[in-house]
Amino acid sequence: MKTLLLGLFLFSSISLFAQDEDGDGKSFHFGLGTALSLPLGDLKEATTFGVGFELQPAYMVTDNIEAFIQAGVAVFKGKEFASDANSLLHIPLLAGARFKSGGFLAGGGVGYGLFTSDGVSNNGFMFSPQIGYAAGKIEILGQFSSASVTGGTLSYAGIKIFRKF
Repeated sequence: MKTLLLGLFLFSSISLFAQDEDGDGKSFHFGLGTALSLPLGDLKEATTFGVGFELQPAYMVTDNIEAFIQAGVAVFKGKEFASDANSLLHIPLLAGARFKSGGFLAGGGVGYGLFTSDGVSNNGFMFSPQIGYAAGKIEILGQFSSASVTGGTLSYAGIKIFRKF
């Protein structure tokens, strides 16, 4: 499991990019990236950290506004390190927008968060404000994500690194 997560983390530098061919200043691109997360609140009671990867198609609506979709998978390691049975699998599905000025990025997404552990699922509405910096083909984002699920709220903060071509 550790080898698989490390492999996914290192593999995340691959992505695709589509150039603006009609010269209207709009572009569509894909990014693939890694996410490292620290659980907060209810999620912190059962897990210690999370690692995952995400796919992010995005479209520049204007020179400063980008619409995006993020989908991925993350594994939050349970507090009992003796087995993977306490790990929590998380699949975030988000759509949102970001303001871009120079290299600065700020925005957020809303969507649905799926969480499963030991065959038990708990899913709900999710939101994720994000702030970061873009330097060429690399985007670094700080994020807070929270999902309202039955019996509480599952939240985490982390950093994402996306690579685009």
